Amino acid sequence: MNILSKKLMKWFEFVEPMTFYREIFPFGELDKYGANTKGKYTAIAVEIMKRSNEKQLIKRYTVTDDLEVVDKLQQSEGFCIIAPITYAGKSRKSKNARFMYALVVELDNLIEEDGLERLITQWSDRVYWIPCPTYTVASGTGLHLYYLFENPIPLFSNVVKELQQFKRELTEKIWNRHVTTDTGDKIQQESIFQPFRMVGTLTKNGDKTEAFRTGVPVSIEYMNRYVSPENQITQIYKHKFSLDDAKGKFPEWYEKRIVRHEPKGCWVCKRDLYDWWKRRIIAEAVVGHRYYCMMILSIYAVKCNIPQEELEQDCFSLMELFESRTDDDTNHFTEKDVVSALQSFEDKGVVTYPLNSIVNRSGISVERNKRNFRKQTTHLKIARATLEIMNEDNGKPLQGRPKGSGTALERVKEWQRQHIEGKKADCIRDTGLSKPTVLKWWEQARIENLRMCAKKKK
Repeated sequence: MNILSKKLMKWFEFVEPMTFYREIFPFGELDKYGANTKGKYTAIAVEIMKRSNEKQLIKRYTVTDDLEVVDKLQQSEGFCIIAPITYAGKSRKSKNARFMYALVVELDNLIEEDGLERLITQWSDRVYWIPCPTYTVASGTGLHLYYLFENPIPLFSNVVKELQQFKRELTEKIWNRHVTTDTGDKIQQESIFQPFRMVGTLTKNGDKTEAFRTGVPVSIEYMNRYVSPENQITQIYKHKFSLDDAKGKFPEWYEKRIVRHEPKGCWVCKRDLYDWWKRRIIAEAVVGHRYYCMMILSIYAVKCNIPQEELEQDCFSLMELFESRTDDDTNHFTEKDVVSALQSFEDKGVVTYPLNSIVNRSGISVERNKRNFRKQTTHLKIARATLEIMNEDNGKPLQGRPKGSGTALERVKEWQRQHIEGKKADCIRDTGLSKPTVLKWWEQARIENLRMCAKKKK
C-alpha cells in the first residue's frame, strides 16, 4: 500500500475494485456479452504489456454488464486503463462515445508534507473551493478524483464542448499551489475521454491502485457552482440547433455531414510531416515539454493518416528516450504519459491544433510559411515567376538539380544492379554521392531492384 492509500485509509471507506466499477456502471447499464442491444453500449479497457523484444503489446477489451473483463484484469501484471465512458463499437474514438458516467480529474506531485490534507480541506463545506469527489483513487504517486454523476451524461458534440471547458477550469482550480508543486504551465490538462489506471491493478511501483469513498454522486447543478458562468454545463439534453434548424441555417454543412456522412474536414498531409516531427522531438524534446511533443505527434498522425498501430509503437519506443532525460524524481516520463498523449489520436478533434500552441507547448520552434496574406496558389505563381526571371538574368538554374542528372535513388539503384555484391563504401566512392545520401537510399534501392527482378522472372 502506497503512502497516499495509507493516509486515505485513516479517514475514508475503502472500496473494493468490483464494487467500485459496479457503482460506476450499475446493473443493466452496459450491454450484455454478444447481445448488440439497440440503445445499449459497452465500456472499453486497454491492457499494455511489455514483450521480450521490448515492444509493447496492446490489447483492447469490451467491458459488458457482467464486468468479467474487470475481474480478469485484476490479475494482470501490465498497465491497465479504462474510462468511465460507454462507446458504440470497439474503438475509443470520441465520435463513438455515448455516455459519461463520471468526470475524472488527475492530480500529481502533491506537496509531501500536507498536500493531501489541504486538498481534503478544500472540498470541505468550510472552504468550499472545489467540489467533493465521490471517490478518490490512489494510483501510486498521484490521485484520480472521480465525480460520479447521478445520471450519466450523453456525449453529444455540444455537450462535449462544454464538458471540455468545464474540466479545464476545474483542473486549474484543483492544481493549486497549496496542494501540488505543479502549477501554471505544469498543470496537466487532459481530455474528458482520458482513460485512467484501473482500480485494483498494479501501479508503476508495484502497489495496487485503490479507491476510497470520499463523497456522494453529484449533479450538474452542484458541479456548476465551482466554475465561472461562461464555463458551466448548460446543454445536457439538447443541441443549440435542431437538425431542421441546421438544415435551413447551414445547408452546405447539412448536406456534407448529415446527408453524405462525411467526416469533419481538415488539411490532410503527406507522412513527411509526421516523420519530420518525430525526428524533431527525438532531438529536441526536453523536460517540461515531452508530453506535448508526443501529443502533437499523435495529432500529426491523424493529419497524415498514420495507422494507429504504428503511432503506438513509435510513442512507446520514445518513452525510454524521454525518460532518460528526466532530471529529478518528480518528473519521470511513464506509460501514463504515453497513453495520455495517444488520446489525441482517439479524439480527432484536435487535428486543427493551431501552430502557435504547438510551438508554445512543445518548446520547439517552427517557422511559419510566409505568404504575405495571399492565398497559397497566388503566392506560388508569384514565386515561380520571380524564379524564372532570375534564372534568365543569371543564365543558369538557381533551383533544382541539373537536367538529366537523375535522382540519387536512381543512381544508387543503377550502381547496385551493376555491383550485386557491392558495399555501401564502394557505392559512395564510385558515384561521388555523400555518405548520408547513400545510406538514406540504400535499402529502398535494394527493395526496388528485388521487385524489378521478381517481375522479370514472372
